[in-house]
Amino acid sequence: MKPILRSARRLFGAALLSVAASGAAYGATQGTLGSTSTGTLDITLTIPNLVQITNINDIALGTWGGGAMSGSDNVCVFSTTRAYRITASGNGTGGAFTLASGANTIPYTVEWDDVSGATTGTLLTSGTALTGQTTSAITTNCGGGTNATVIVRVSSTALSGAPVGAYTGTLTLVVTPE
Repeated sequence: MKPILRSARRLFGAALLSVAASGAAYGATQGTLGSTSTGTLDITLTIPNLVQITNINDIALGTWGGGAMSGSDNVCVFSTTRAYRITASGNGTGGAFTLASGANTIPYTVEWDDVSGATTGTLLTSGTALTGQTTSAITTNCGGGTNATVIVRVSSTALSGAPVGAYTGTLTLVVTPE
């Protein structure tokens, strides 16, 4: 009888181990056999820190006719934390904010405001994050609208000393959640 009892204990232990390893949900309860049966389960979801910048348009400063030049673009910034930092860099040497025509370059400045339609903002340094920005956007594209402004300025001194040419540059904006 003892060998049968040992075998039964081993079989029961193996069955318990199999049930424990089956991956049953943490808070799940199984229904019982009857005319109705009710079971419950826990549902989990994780929303990570995510950001997105959209509604970006090119800035055409036009043809210079004297004086300083500036242009802006209203953009949308979404953040699941409702807070973000913005880092800008140009395509000049070392990320410099420059417009180029062949070997000739013209420096420009970049400002940022976390309000759409702003005419001035906080001056950005290439590669350095501007922290403490906020957004109230509840959709990733601001519902097709905008909630922040990027402003580009070229001084009259830089323009008056530049050789004739068509100048272009690329500005990269990186948004990170806070």
